[in-house]
Amino acid sequence: MTTPDNYFGPDETAQPQQAYLTNWTWEGATVIELTGKVAELFPHVPVFSRHPFRVGSEENRFKDEIRREPLRITDEPLPIATVSKTYSLIQHRDVLASVFRALKMIRIDISSVESSLLLSEYGERMHWSCAIPDMDFNPGDGYPLVLRINCLNSVDTSTVLEIAFSWFRLVCSNGMMFGLKDSRLRRRHIQSLDPEDIAAYLKEQLDQIPQEKSMYAIWLQSVVDAQSLIDWIDETVAKEWGPYAASRAWNIINEGFDGEPEQVRDLRPHLLPITRMVTVPGACSPVQNLFHVSQALSWIAGTRNTISERLEYVKSIPRLMERLTKSAT
Repeated sequence: MTTPDNYFGPDETAQPQQAYLTNWTWEGATVIELTGKVAELFPHVPVFSRHPFRVGSEENRFKDEIRREPLRITDEPLPIATVSKTYSLIQHRDVLASVFRALKMIRIDISSVESSLLLSEYGERMHWSCAIPDMDFNPGDGYPLVLRINCLNSVDTSTVLEIAFSWFRLVCSNGMMFGLKDSRLRRRHIQSLDPEDIAAYLKEQLDQIPQEKSMYAIWLQSVVDAQSLIDWIDETVAKEWGPYAASRAWNIINEGFDGEPEQVRDLRPHLLPITRMVTVPGACSPVQNLFHVSQALSWIAGTRNTISERLEYVKSIPRLMERLTKSAT
């Protein structure tokens, strides 16, 4: 990771938030991560405007131009994308403000909680995440799960607006993201930014928390035999994520480490030789229960170096786990 010395400028260096460039990319663009309380991050969220897409007196009848407005007095507007004239521009700031107000309506105050903001290089794509206070619990293995709210938005049509919950497993100082079942705490798209509508949606999803906790406790006690795991890795996971990701997952499950698989033809994924690179915290290998298998998948998802891949991998975990639960006892 590289820390840019002058990212905010000298007048802001005393502020408590941190900013750095990550080694992720997002649709090919560099990713900037900022951390801090939501009120501290809010002024650094870019604002966008819409203009006719034109050159001189000639205007495109079907397209508009999206520009990023200056955050500093020395900046200039920056063209970001062209969009259809029917496209609804949703500002990142409006998403954050609406979610903040919606949480307040259901008596959840995140004003003092540290949050994380990921922005693509020009700010056109945003992912914001924050822990929900007093919602963490221990599923039974000593590593708490923390509930987080996530907001995903773009102003260039590259992704739809999404407001969803996910669990974050605290292992030492590291975290392993785990996506929730699509039928429970995740929805693909929020149609309205009315805080009352969002509050109702969030309340409905939070009401499912007891069932989620029970499911993870059951998973922790659900044993799956080695041969079923091997078959699942070689067939289900390899088909969804490819043989090399499947090989890495098997090594985390069986040995507790991650690494680089060798590209050997005609070998099943669980048999691929792998160069050991890092011990996975909280892997609990050799894994025998469903919950720790799910965390091996979560680790793989969290190591993807593009934001879009990372999100897609996380979303696919419940689907992969559903296929394995049939063989557990």
